[in-house]
Amino acid sequence: GVRVLDKQISRPRESRAIAIHARALEMFHQLGIADEFLELGSRLDGMLLHTPRRRPMRVRLDRIDSPYPFVLTLRQDETQRILDQHLQDLGVEIERGSRVLDVIEDGESAELKVARGGERSEETVRADWVVGCDGAHSIVRRHLGVQFDGEDYGQDWLMAEVDVDWPLRSDHFHVFSYTAAPLVAFPLPPERWRVFLPQVPNRSGERPPPDMAEIERLVAQRGPAGMRLTDPSLLATFRCYKRATRTVRRGRLLIAGDAAHIHTPAGGQGMNTGLLDAFNLGWKLALVTRGQSPPALLDTYEAERVPIAAGVLSLTHALVRTFTIASPRKRWLRDRVLPTAMAMPTVERRYTARLSQLSHNYRGGPLGAGEPGPSRERIIAGDRLPNVSGLQRAGKSLCTLDLLRSSKHTLLVLTGNRADAAGRAADAIARLARWDDLLEIIPMDGPGRSSDPRSVTDPGLRAHRRYGTLHGQLLLVRPDGYLGCRAPLHRPDVPERYMQQLTSAPGQHAGIRGEGSVVRPPAVLAG
Repeated sequence: GVRVLDKQISRPRESRAIAIHARALEMFHQLGIADEFLELGSRLDGMLLHTPRRRPMRVRLDRIDSPYPFVLTLRQDETQRILDQHLQDLGVEIERGSRVLDVIEDGESAELKVARGGERSEETVRADWVVGCDGAHSIVRRHLGVQFDGEDYGQDWLMAEVDVDWPLRSDHFHVFSYTAAPLVAFPLPPERWRVFLPQVPNRSGERPPPDMAEIERLVAQRGPAGMRLTDPSLLATFRCYKRATRTVRRGRLLIAGDAAHIHTPAGGQGMNTGLLDAFNLGWKLALVTRGQSPPALLDTYEAERVPIAAGVLSLTHALVRTFTIASPRKRWLRDRVLPTAMAMPTVERRYTARLSQLSHNYRGGPLGAGEPGPSRERIIAGDRLPNVSGLQRAGKSLCTLDLLRSSKHTLLVLTGNRADAAGRAADAIARLARWDDLLEIIPMDGPGRSSDPRSVTDPGLRAHRRYGTLHGQLLLVRPDGYLGCRAPLHRPDVPERYMQQLTSAPGQHAGIRGEGSVVRPPAVLAG
């Protein structure tokens, strides 16, 4: 079981994170809740960069390799509401008004002292695992005893949610870089805008509380002529930091999201990175708490996600530095070089894949099997499994993400176009059937070749081509949608070895470090 403790008495109405990128939407698809987000959010097909000397530069997101080729904007309180309801549907109630005061970890379990109902009462909670999702000032991180290394940008930003009286395209977000201090505007449903801009200290060096008059003055300086903001529903300031810890697990304590890494809101990366931290950790923690994997499996969470966080910090830092250049000469150079570079399809493709988090991968990680390097047609262990649409099962159209909704690993048995593929596929399925408590096996056949009711048809062999095989292949996909391993049909020993690695006794596999005994009471998520 799982207990979720939230120090907030009710769901916060103030909304900070608003951008949901393609990789997070793919995760929501696997969870079966993506449509709820799409119904409420606004789809943005790209970014428009406005500079003094050129037409706006467009960066397109509608060409990224995803069924969600856009960034979705939605107020954070709506995102939380959908996720809260999903938890309730799974039988988990959020225990609101529960603030963690202290954490004690003894190697076998963890004990939390929890204040209830505004400090009126205290409870001691004992759990096998504690995951701190408790933000930048994380008490769980403090008890991990690790450094939160980084820097303070020394810059406060203003944030406002307003109506905008100016003909901005509402299917893009906008960056106005007319001066050393940018103005960023994101459309929000319904017909509202979220505006961000650096705050300027007053003459005494103080940064006063935000007010509409100051925001209007700054917009007049940094935005297009005639742009007016009205009807504010949110005015706030925030300080930008760049910090991360290199350790996200110690004993029975783990951290995720802002507790492990914080950065500027540039690129809308923060909430997305935290969500995907949880997606990586969740399936591993489930295997461990059920006694199906050794606790050492949780070491792979750190090995995989800490480098991802470092990459996100590098991206957000570069974006801030690019759009806050003080030197007029360097801004002049940027305004000429950047549009030329982004006009190159390869550059735009790499940037948007990174922004949408589709390029994140776990190649060379502790769970990957040794394989040849990737090619243009080939994916390898640790890569996100690209989505392919147009699949068929029982007359219903499917895509690859629809096949990954199980909480188990998924074995895709691609039979290709070889005459002997059916027999080899049947042998592989029979050998791996003993893992059925951990493994969902799905045959994928070409047109007219299937006799298995579980089978999915790949009519034009599009999925086979996308995954780099026409002659049959075994693709073992993790619950978070990344490839665990791949092998020819006649090598079922490769996915079998992967499953043995997941479930091996401590120390039996080089990929996972041994540790302790397995215990099975609840995990606690503290926020």
